[in-house]
Amino acid sequence: MLVGKLSTGVRERLVVEILDKFKGTRSIDCRIYKVLTDGELMATPDGVTISPDQVTSLVDLLNEAMKKAREKAAAEA
Repeated sequence: MLVGKLSTGVRERLVVEILDKFKGTRSIDCRIYKVLTDGELMATPDGVTISPDQVTSLVDLLNEAMKKAREKAAAEA
């Protein structure tokens, strides 16, 4: 099930999907897709698949990365 897409470049999208059960568990896939000339998306091997239990930890890491990036930008201004 598609959750959403994020443009990461002119010809690239980050696609987040919930994958069907594998060995009794659902997983969340965050994968880079290339935008083809006809507008279709093609999955690449670049990405990560995590369990729903790992989402909170991933969000925490992303929030920490955002905080550090903002602090660095402010220090350089």
